[in-house]
Amino acid sequence: MSQHKIKTTVVGSFPSRPTGDIFMRSYHIGIEQNEDEESGNEIGKNWNHDPFKTSLEEAVNLQIGAGIDIISDGQTRNDMVSLFAGKLKGIRMKERPVVIGPLEFREPITLDDLRLARKLAGGRCMVKGIITGAYTMARSCVDEHYGNVEELAYAFAEVLDQEARAISGTVDMIQVDEPFFSVDYPEYGKELVGMIMKGVEVDKALHVCGDVAPVFEELMEMDVNILDHEFAAHENLANFVAGFDFPQKIGYGCVRSDVNEAESIDIVKERIKKVLDLFGDDKLLLDPDCGLRNLDKEVAVRKLKNMVEARDLIEEVRC
Repeated sequence: MSQHKIKTTVVGSFPSRPTGDIFMRSYHIGIEQNEDEESGNEIGKNWNHDPFKTSLEEAVNLQIGAGIDIISDGQTRNDMVSLFAGKLKGIRMKERPVVIGPLEFREPITLDDLRLARKLAGGRCMVKGIITGAYTMARSCVDEHYGNVEELAYAFAEVLDQEARAISGTVDMIQVDEPFFSVDYPEYGKELVGMIMKGVEVDKALHVCGDVAPVFEELMEMDVNILDHEFAAHENLANFVAGFDFPQKIGYGCVRSDVNEAESIDIVKERIKKVLDLFGDDKLLLDPDCGLRNLDKEVAVRKLKNMVEARDLIEEVRC
């Protein structure tokens, strides 16, 4: 297990996934599972071969090989919304998931993938579980049942709490992703995150991408251990955040996830040095700005390796 004082992690997704007909075949089986509400027949449940196992293993092994201290399962099965929506009762999977009835938790959604990640890690690094937040889920689905976003968001929070409880014993950290918080923060946002995290006993992180300056005072009131944001893409955000007194650690996005080119070690090192002066190493966790799903695989790996190398060089000087 890493002894580095400043830990490195990932936000979640990684560009390693089945291509073409394998991916689409899996996606459509997910649609069939959720359309068969009456019989409860979960088509594809007993597949002998999981087409995503190889992509999951690759994503995890590449993170470990890059030297990441807290890895994810790579989220290679689907996008952050469909990954969860496709496994809940009450949703029909279309281009956008459609809520057609009361949401119900069927079974753990990411547990098996996280167990695989833990096994592959073999004690060399920690593992984080990632759950897409209730508000983002509500805003991303078509609602034909609840009638308003707030009721739907609370319904998502209730079922996602069950997912958090299911994975809590397998991971070292659970992160809730709420990208919509930087676009349209609801007055009940704190309560939604609290509902999902209420049964979690490991470290709790909240990732919100975009420019969080307008809502940071609300975010710092969250009952989480880590606030994780896009600092590389928003160069003035670190100075802004440093003006507040808050108890959480900062997940510092130090490489961009929207640029398909790896920053040099020197560039990443300068970004890290800047925030060390603002926050100190006790309050810092390093990661990319957001998920790396849309980057070329080689670029994603290089970004992670350069981030780790930059951290190592800084720690050598500070020791």
